[in-house]
Amino acid sequence: MDRPVRSVATPALVGAVYLLALAAWAARSPPAAGADGDAQMRALEGLVRTHFGADIARMAIAVGAAAVALGALLGVVAWSLVAARDALAGHPMRRGVARQALLALAVVASVHAALELRGMAAHPALYAGAFYARGGVRRTVQVLATDVLGPSGVLALGLLAALAFVLGSPRRWPLHARGLARWVRNHRAHLAPATLGLGAVASLRGLPPVLAADPRPNLLILAADSLRADSLAPRTAPHLDALAAQGARFDHAYVSLPRTFPSWVTLLTGRYAHHHGIRSMFPRWEERARDFDALPGRLARAGYATAVVSDYAGDVFSRIDLGFGAVDVPTFDVRQLVGQRVLERETPLLPLLHSRAGRRAFPVTREWNDAAEPAMLAADAVRMLRRLEGSGPFALVVFFSTVHLPYAAPAPYSGRFTDAAYRGRYKYDRPVGLGGDAPADARDQAQVRGLYAGAVSAVDDAAQTVLDAVRHDGLADRTVVVLTADHGETLYDHGHGLGHGDHLFGDEGTHVPLVIVDPRHPGGRHEPGVVRDVDLAPTLYALAGVTPPSDLDGASLAPALDGRPLPPREAFAESALWFTEDVPGLPSDLRLPYPGIERLTEIDTRHGDEIVLRDDVRALTRVARHRMVRDARWKLVYVPTRTGVRWMLFDTQEDPGETRDVAAAHADVVSRLQESLWSWMLSDPEMSDRGGYLVPRTSAAEAGTDDAGLVRLGDDGAPP
Repeated sequence: MDRPVRSVATPALVGAVYLLALAAWAARSPPAAGADGDAQMRALEGLVRTHFGADIARMAIAVGAAAVALGALLGVVAWSLVAARDALAGHPMRRGVARQALLALAVVASVHAALELRGMAAHPALYAGAFYARGGVRRTVQVLATDVLGPSGVLALGLLAALAFVLGSPRRWPLHARGLARWVRNHRAHLAPATLGLGAVASLRGLPPVLAADPRPNLLILAADSLRADSLAPRTAPHLDALAAQGARFDHAYVSLPRTFPSWVTLLTGRYAHHHGIRSMFPRWEERARDFDALPGRLARAGYATAVVSDYAGDVFSRIDLGFGAVDVPTFDVRQLVGQRVLERETPLLPLLHSRAGRRAFPVTREWNDAAEPAMLAADAVRMLRRLEGSGPFALVVFFSTVHLPYAAPAPYSGRFTDAAYRGRYKYDRPVGLGGDAPADARDQAQVRGLYAGAVSAVDDAAQTVLDAVRHDGLADRTVVVLTADHGETLYDHGHGLGHGDHLFGDEGTHVPLVIVDPRHPGGRHEPGVVRDVDLAPTLYALAGVTPPSDLDGASLAPALDGRPLPPREAFAESALWFTEDVPGLPSDLRLPYPGIERLTEIDTRHGDEIVLRDDVRALTRVARHRMVRDARWKLVYVPTRTGVRWMLFDTQEDPGETRDVAAAHADVVSRLQESLWSWMLSDPEMSDRGGYLVPRTSAAEAGTDDAGLVRLGDDGAPP
């Protein structure tokens, strides 16, 4: 082997071995306490390891290969730095193999540390389990990287260190400067054309595409998971707040099942969950494999180009066919969960994995809920937008996940609204678990609200990137823009806990933003009346001039865009599947108990290894759900309990936190809303009224349970 080849080979080999060793150590290291959830989460992971050991082994081999490749690349970088140092010294340094390997190891370790610190500062939640959560020196390192240096500070420090290494002794710096000046003079003739060429390419890339003429409007739906209606404010979302001022803002829009999967199907079909059939995050294959006659499919048949782009929460679109022509979202099944868990522990490889190259090599990284990157999704959305342009009208859904738990926004958003002095367990995110956490104190709650606000701010800037592309490409005057969410979020408001879907007390989980900007209609309108998720699809059918299905549950909101009044509407909703036996914010005497999620679900190995709700518990979980109806002032909540059904009434004008049940003082209101709610509940073809309880039409014997309404009850208070 000649000297140049040997000079490169040694650092590359050292880098490969070094990073492979780090990756192996990270894979063997147990997660920090609490980082992977509680006993229920560990039980689910044990099931995965038992049935998918071969997939874990294959992923481990792929991780090893990635470590070798990245390590070799770091070795080449190390060799380049050493070679530059030797060249500036004026003569090549003669080193033995051992000395060269040690020098390469030192430089490789330093470069890798800089990359990891940079990643840690930019995406703190992704590293929190391996550093901050472990305390001690590791915690100090992460706080230093995130709170003191920041991404730009780490980058500047790394570049200064590399420059200092290459330049060597300060006594030789004047010689280096004269040598650099000579090099620039000698190569000036080549630099100018290259600069002009780059400018020409940039200018060509900035030209808008040629557009096909079509009188029908484009449809652009911008949505964020868990976005509260009150988040559309100048403090957290100035761009989206400005967008709302350009169109019609519906101040009281509500979703009917506040969980992502069923809510999106409702939004895009215009039908309630008990009509379209998707009632949980874990629908069975037979519930998903049907013709939903949804908005994207009808638009596609009418000549629209349709697409959806999303990050981790948008994996629901890969599990159901709603008629989109292009679906650019992550996929989710048990094998994806296996890969996700393997990669999450590979902290040394995160600088590679959390990048566009890493996403191409390991697509499962798009499922990381603590690394959702709104700017990266916005870039994906702009690329999709330009794929759709020029072939007629398009309908594009862009769904951001960062506002969802764990509220893990990248820097600088992660610290924009939080207390820098906070050193509690929610420093960088609020980890997603299955219960068992100690209650959050006042500082914890304030930190979580700050993290949430930062996530909203990150999505606000990313959404503006998409809107800027629409304007740049000359589409703004014929594109209807919709801003909404699949559900809201309870952030410890009024003692109602954290999250969405577990109960219907308080509006925070069901109240969502809804803005429609149609350039054909004047903006600046506010609609104060109650509107529903089922109204969105009929509205978009009307605006696009496409015939809707005849069996929609909603009605078009298009008249409000011209300032015409809408008829009074009532909003209905049901609570979602409970993941745990103890639900924070929901007292045990206000629920019918059933097991946690690990005993409710199974792996459907016949249809893509999906995690699905067991068929034998489906009826049980539906009986236990709360239901509600609300108008402009009153909300009535149906609450089945062990001792009977409770009807709880809240005056949302006098008591917006919904903490005082006033049913006894307003019997007339209760009677009126009960009639509406029962009518809605009994429109569910699978349910019936039995002694005041909403229960399945099938008999208890057919369901394989006792005659206690398919719930775990004692002898007292069972439904007749």
